Amino acid sequence: MGDYFERIVDIDIDATAEEAGLLADRITEWLVAEGVITRAPDGTGMYSQYADGGYAPGPRWTRAVQADLGRPPGPLAVITGRHHFVGGQGEDDAEYAVCPRCATRTTFIDYPNSFEADEPTWAPFRAAVEAWEATGTGEAICPACATPSPVTDWQWCDSYALGTLCLEFWGWPPLSDAFVADVTACLGHRTAQHTGKF
Repeated sequence: MGDYFERIVDIDIDATAEEAGLLADRITEWLVAEGVITRAPDGTGMYSQYADGGYAPGPRWTRAVQADLGRPPGPLAVITGRHHFVGGQGEDDAEYAVCPRCATRTTFIDYPNSFEADEPTWAPFRAAVEAWEATGTGEAICPACATPSPVTDWQWCDSYALGTLCLEFWGWPPLSDAFVADVTACLGHRTAQHTGKF
């Protein structure tokens, strides 16, 4: 238990650190009020690169999932700050971004033919994402139309997301569609969902 994760990423990438913090407080309060988590700290079975600990599951954690495990799941980490989030390997058929100017799709990893990023293609995008994480701005040049665009304007594949707030569930059964919809409604923004294993 604990090495599988599921994420809900708030992809309102224009949120400031203060706004992301307030939103994190709001969603945490809602999850506690719903009994999905408690305020008790728990880091058991977490391998998050963004958080050292999380919250223990609450008495009504099963309302968040499709089926009961028969035992409590692991912790929930509430992560704030500008980060890129990547789903489990092979979650999509490919990993790519679509240019906001010319709509050309640039593929970085072509599952199942390749499980490694094409470094010359990916490097400028990685640099743009790293700049955005550090400063809040970063541009990538489209290989097709040679136009620079903010990395936040690109349309990313389902298994890659930029966000300032993320809920990371460790060792939970698959989340229910209704719960994900409730979280999305509470956040008031579009969300992305990832699953994977560490």
